[in-house]
Amino acid sequence: MTTRSFTGALRLVLLLPLVGCVYYNGIYNAQVAERRGDQRLRQDDETGAAGFYQQAAASADSVLVRHPRSAWRVRALYLAGRTGAMAGQCDSAVVRLAGFLREAPPTDPGRPAARLALATCDFRSGALVTARARIDSLLPAATPALLPQLRLWGARAALAQGDRDAVVTYLGEAEGGRLPWELLAASLAAREYVRAESLLVQRAQRDDFRDDAVRGVRDLWAGGVAAGALRVVTAYDGARIRAVQKGALHFAVGDLLLRAGRDTVARPHLEVAERLAGRDTVLRAEAAARLAFLQVPTMTALATLDSIVARQDSAVLRTAHARRILEQALWVRLLLRQEDPTGGARFLAAEVARDSLRAPRVAVTLLTQLARELPTSPVAPMAWHAAGLLWPDSLAAWHRRVTEEYPLSAVAAQLRGDDPSERPDFITTPQLLRYQWLESARLWADSVRKLRQGAGRAAAPAAGRSP
Repeated sequence: MTTRSFTGALRLVLLLPLVGCVYYNGIYNAQVAERRGDQRLRQDDETGAAGFYQQAAASADSVLVRHPRSAWRVRALYLAGRTGAMAGQCDSAVVRLAGFLREAPPTDPGRPAARLALATCDFRSGALVTARARIDSLLPAATPALLPQLRLWGARAALAQGDRDAVVTYLGEAEGGRLPWELLAASLAAREYVRAESLLVQRAQRDDFRDDAVRGVRDLWAGGVAAGALRVVTAYDGARIRAVQKGALHFAVGDLLLRAGRDTVARPHLEVAERLAGRDTVLRAEAAARLAFLQVPTMTALATLDSIVARQDSAVLRTAHARRILEQALWVRLLLRQEDPTGGARFLAAEVARDSLRAPRVAVTLLTQLARELPTSPVAPMAWHAAGLLWPDSLAAWHRRVTEEYPLSAVAAQLRGDDPSERPDFITTPQLLRYQWLESARLWADSVRKLRQGAGRAAAPAAGRSP
């Protein structure tokens, strides 16, 4: 063996461990992280995937920095570029991807994925036309592994352009994952409620549930499409999803019906929600609270509320719904306790019962009691008038009483069609009520603050105890 050949062989022997080191310390680790990222992506966990892609890009970049001329250079360019792009690190990823596409042979199997990675960076930079052009060129020959991501990013680009018809084309018949929910959000934002309802029904037919479905039902309702919201809930009743998820949908529509004053229709939905809540103690308590206080709109005295409260457990009473009702009832009671010969505080108590407590019959009771017990009060004609508006059966009689017994009042003038502003009480009575309202609001706010602080202190030790 000549000296030259011996030297070459020696160099080869010394180089082999270096090549192995490059692979195992850089490329191998990058590939492992890339596979884990891809697995998370297939599970529709883009956030989790991004973490692994960042690891892969860092490992591959270390190879390019420390061994720029190694035999693994092209592979490192691909890994650093593709995983960097998928992690959103496009400034460096675009450079790596361009290098890979320039140096890799035309038959390299990584070229389509690299071009898709470039398209994701085009999308993130706002070059939507370029992104769609890249994706459209890849779709005809896409592998089954690459096709879902091509559809996803093509649809996202179309969605960003406002081309929602193209989104449906990209979506495909069997497409799942995050994209349909992104399309749903865009359709709701654009107030395209027919499309939004159709998308939700499709998700139900494919047994696909996310919390977005609950938000979608609420948005449909808010958009005036109550019937559509109910149809979505019905569609999910037939889906193979968890019982608690069906319960969440029924709770949403039950709560919406309750807010709309349709208590009778709300009840069965809330009962279903409570039954299907399972281990979701929050959902069960919220549904139970609404069921427990369904009697509030029909009760005629605050004493009924006391008996309702006495039958509830602590979990129900801790819900936001229960707290709201009890705090508004407290305001009514604080007003009723005031020593006020004018009757103004009692009138305001009735208004709080009507508007905040949402107990119109309690308001009627308080208003008629005020008018009968304090007939010379400046607010007596207002009390009869307000009670009549809440109790249509007595409206004519109580309004006639105002015009006959309080003919000089501003309320009587208004009922006769005269100008009420010419009456003295048109100014003085609202001023009286305004002063008492401000004083009662201050007292009530201070009382509620103390109650909440006390509840917080009581809950803190309980939170630290073992179950």
